[in-house]
Parts: sequence; C-alpha cells; structure tokens
Amino acid sequence: MPNMSEAPKPRFGPYLTPVFAIGTFVECESRGLVEIVGLSEAPIRWPIGLANGERQLVMYKALARAVRLETPAIVAACFGVPLEVAESWQRHCQRPRSRKKQTRASLPVHWKREEDEMLMRLSLSEAARLTGRTITAVRKRRRVLGLPDARFTEARASRVPSLAAQVADVRQRFAANYTALNASVQKLQAACAYAKTNAAYWSAKNRQVSKQTVGQSKPATS
Repeated sequence: MPNMSEAPKPRFGPYLTPVFAIGTFVECESRGLVEIVGLSEAPIRWPIGLANGERQLVMYKALARAVRLETPAIVAACFGVPLEVAESWQRHCQRPRSRKKQTRASLPVHWKREEDEMLMRLSLSEAARLTGRTITAVRKRRRVLGLPDARFTEARASRVPSLAAQVADVRQRFAANYTALNASVQKLQAACAYAKTNAAYWSAKNRQVSKQTVGQSKPATS
C-alpha cells in the first residue's frame, strides 16, 4: 500500500479520493466521456477511466483542482503518474475549454449506444453534462427514443403514490364505506320495523273504529 508520507506534501490539499462506482461514465477534462474501470495504486488513489482503449486517471474533481494549483512534480508524485503526463494535464488545463458551435451546416453528431443508455436512466441536466450536449438536444433524443418527458417525470413520480400505498388506501376506504353501509342498513331495518309496527297499530285502530261504527248504526229492536 503506498505511503502518503513518501510523496511531496501538496500545498493546497488535501485531495481526497471521490466516491464512484465501477462501470459508470464520467466526464474527464482531458479526454471527454470515460468509463470508470478501476482504482489506481498511488499515495492518493484515483479512479481509472477507459476511453478509446486507453486507461488513464480521470482528470476531474480534486485531481483537476490539483493540476491547476500544484506543480507537475507534486501531482506526479501524489497521484502516481509520469511527470510528462502531469505536465500535459497542466498545459491542457491552462487552455480555455471550448465547444464547437453547431450550425445548420454542421454535420450531425451521431448518438452512441452508451449515450442512449444514459438518457434512459439519468435526468436531463446530468445526461446533458455527461454527453456534452445541450438539454434541448437531450430532450429531442429522448422523444426519438420514445421516452417520457423527463421534465415532468420526477414531479409525476412524487405525486403518484406507490402500489402498496394505493392498496392500503383502497382497503381503508372500503372498510370505512362498509361500516357506513352496515350502519345505513341497520337504520333502514329499524325504520322498516317501526313502519310495520305503526301500520299494524293503525290498522287495528281502524278495525276497532269500524266495528264501533257498525254497532252504532244498527236499529234498535223492540
């Protein structure tokens, strides 16, 4: 295991190894989009990126800051690269980063399979940053691939509850409606029983009145 005490001490450190995952794509300032394939063995361990068959440290995050602030000798010693590589990194960082402007006369930049896969799992801004394209270009490519509009995907996902939550809500509403229905049925049955009792009472009352009326209307016999 490399010993950090054996390397020259950085003047503007510390430079910490970033959190990363093997197989992910990141943007290297010197080589563009690269795939992380490993971790270097150096005083400061750093992700190794693969692009066009070449394996080299990914110049991003703390390494890019060290290249801009430290001397090439310190960068070479701390990150375990040849001095010539550190000097080339420094020359590259001293040049302003420029992107060729696309016009109507420019040839289209074809999308790669890896870029399409990133469009399927990343947000608009992240896909645009990693592919080096504009958000408008990413949105048009997603439309060509038949993917949903990513502008509303997160908002829609936050509004739509999970399936388990929907099932629990349906069960709760069903139980509440079932209880209310039972209460309504019981009230209806009580009302029907009261109506039957009331009808029987008045029916008996009417029969009694009718008998009395008939008895009074009969003529008295001598």
